[in-house]
Amino acid sequence: MFENSNEWNKDTLRALRLRLGWSRSDMARRLKCELTDIESWEEGQGELLFNPHIKGELALIHRQADECSDQVRFTPACENECDKQALDQVDFSRVKADLE
Repeated sequence: MFENSNEWNKDTLRALRLRLGWSRSDMARRLKCELTDIESWEEGQGELLFNPHIKGELALIHRQADECSDQVRFTPACENECDKQALDQVDFSRVKADLE
């Protein structure tokens, strides 16, 4: 979704924030910026695209969100695999690769 850092814009910023269920205040706190910055960026103003610190933080938040989404999505499959093989643990990456 946001593989290229040049894709950060008002729409992708807002989409990530909503995906996480964060308010604008939550996002500002996580990015260590002002609420007014988030408001202006989501309205297409400000210098979001030119701030390497903010872009780096957004990339990190996005990766973390993807990892959590994958774990939530694939946990039932991992549990089924454990039941089938009478195992205590299954390599998450193997189950994910098998299902994709």
